[in-house]
Amino acid sequence: MKMSNGTQKEFEGIIDEYFEGVLADNPMMANELGRREGEGRLGKIGVAFEKRQEQRRQKTLEALEDLTVNELNAEQHLDRLALRSQLLSGCEDFARGKHTLEPDGVDAVFGILLHELQRGDDEPARARRNIKGVLNEAPGYLGRAAKMIDRPERVWRRIMTQTVSGAPAMFQALETFMGMRESREIAATQRAVFNYRDAVMEKPLAHSKSFSLGKVQLQRRVRDELGLDYTLGQIESLALAEAARIGDLLAKASARHGRGKSAEQIIDRARSEWKPEGDLLDIYRAETDRVAKGFKKAKAVSFPKGDELQVRLVPAFMRHLYPTAAYSSPGPFEKRQRGIFWVNDLSLTKSNAADKLAEVQQHFGISLTSAHEAYPGHHLQFVTANQHPRKWRPLFAHAVFYEGWTLWCEQMMTDLSIDRSPWTRIIQLHDALWRVHRILVDLRLQTGRYTYEAGVKHLQKHLGFTKARAEADVNWYTSSPSVPMSYWLGRLENARLHKRLVEGRGWSLRKFNDWLLSFGTLPQSWLEKYGLD
Repeated sequence: MKMSNGTQKEFEGIIDEYFEGVLADNPMMANELGRREGEGRLGKIGVAFEKRQEQRRQKTLEALEDLTVNELNAEQHLDRLALRSQLLSGCEDFARGKHTLEPDGVDAVFGILLHELQRGDDEPARARRNIKGVLNEAPGYLGRAAKMIDRPERVWRRIMTQTVSGAPAMFQALETFMGMRESREIAATQRAVFNYRDAVMEKPLAHSKSFSLGKVQLQRRVRDELGLDYTLGQIESLALAEAARIGDLLAKASARHGRGKSAEQIIDRARSEWKPEGDLLDIYRAETDRVAKGFKKAKAVSFPKGDELQVRLVPAFMRHLYPTAAYSSPGPFEKRQRGIFWVNDLSLTKSNAADKLAEVQQHFGISLTSAHEAYPGHHLQFVTANQHPRKWRPLFAHAVFYEGWTLWCEQMMTDLSIDRSPWTRIIQLHDALWRVHRILVDLRLQTGRYTYEAGVKHLQKHLGFTKARAEADVNWYTSSPSVPMSYWLGRLENARLHKRLVEGRGWSLRKFNDWLLSFGTLPQSWLEKYGLD
């Protein structure tokens, strides 16, 4: 039998070899994580390349299985579970041929170009150098990417066309930033983008529901991605019970604002009466600061050192990609831990005062958005995770934690009276109901019980969504199995642990939250097993 220290050393070798190999083969990923060796490169793509990645995953899985697991320390146990989960998901996607179904080549190229354009505000020379490298590789990369797509999935193909529709604005931004020196390379990349679209559109579609994982694979992800010992049937029953419970709470809260009025009607009226003065970006900055100060005063959680959060307007060429607001986290290997809280101010595209006001009013409920995206939500959570002493821990990001955490933050804001608006509780409950219905739609889509159209109708029926909003939601659900259900299930996991540790052991709220955040972005049940005395 190997000695414990030998097994632990062996594990460190396995995880180092895997990620160093992955990053060497995937320069775009390396760049986004903050590794300079990946800058200005797109890397390889194609069926042969995907097969080599699969071979690496299988080899690493075998090595993990051969370990004497009980000789690992607690932190290694956590890394092993996270790595194994990541590998299994990758293997499943390869086995069902996702790389031949999802035409995301343009998304990949645009994603890295956006990353560099964002960098360009502070390091223009570095960004220009990297963009030039990407532009030189892009035509060849997109040509190979198009050949890899065999029978595109219908929904994913439509998403691809929507991405391509934003290409002119993207290339205009590139021309503005790069100047005429690279106009030839920009024009060549633009042609390659449209050629990619045309090539994909000519191919026959995959069968309907080809985006679905199936029951076995979804059950595995519930266990390994979410860390939950629930059957799919139990999850559905839980979601139905939560929908009824939250629906009752929402009805009672709504009744205080007028008999016979739905939550949607109350929120719509409050939104129409909200007439903020001044610049929307300034309003967001002030509210983000106010919410952060509220959590600090309440001593609810420790704030990271050395972080930076910028609240910025979404550039014109990015407006079609973002909702009202969104967050971009810094890479774990970036020395400068700067996150960006994006504000999509569509009022700037309107000419008359009424239309401008209507667009600004879509941002009603800014305090909840700020708590979710900035402090103490995504920004605080990811920057804290990036500071973990385990080298590869920040590369594991389980939605059951990071989305469960943001909903926990929204709840804390209400419980701690950081926001005293009479509308906050109704908005929060309505959003909670939305997250619960996500569980049902996610589960039914990925097991083949729902068609795409049925998922859209579900959100329209139960939440009053417009068809366009419902489609935008379901588009994302199809390509991110188990993530939509992670929001509310993660929120419930935090509540369960809060009851055990704060109510049961007498922990302070700050101690509890700091403990949750101290392990990175892993399922709560794993922290409970390996992170408690």
